[in-house]
Amino acid sequence: MATLIQPFQHGVYSHGSPSAYPPDRSQLFHPTDFSVAWADPSLDGQMADALRDGAKTIREVALADGQDLSHTSMYVNFALFGTPLEDIYGGNLPRLRGIKAKIDPEGVMDLAGGWKL
Repeated sequence: MATLIQPFQHGVYSHGSPSAYPPDRSQLFHPTDFSVAWADPSLDGQMADALRDGAKTIREVALADGQDLSHTSMYVNFALFGTPLEDIYGGNLPRLRGIKAKIDPEGVMDLAGGWKL
């Protein structure tokens, strides 16, 4: 298993207009990526469960350590399938759904795969 921590400069969220991600720019955080690899496709579900359990444990330890995680969200490029959109886009989700309804009322972009607003 490999762990990747992507460092962001302190002012990374201090410029630009509000965007889909992160839903809250009040504090800087560093997304962490846990990657595993396996060859047997029958293990897909077990590996996804192991990654989710590992992330839950790390979050619990961080909270017990006193870290404020209330402003954090799941980084969309690292989110496992089945992650609730609220965990990725937070309070921005209603606005994003409104934009999608206006720009893509026929759901053409839904054909491209990925996260469905």
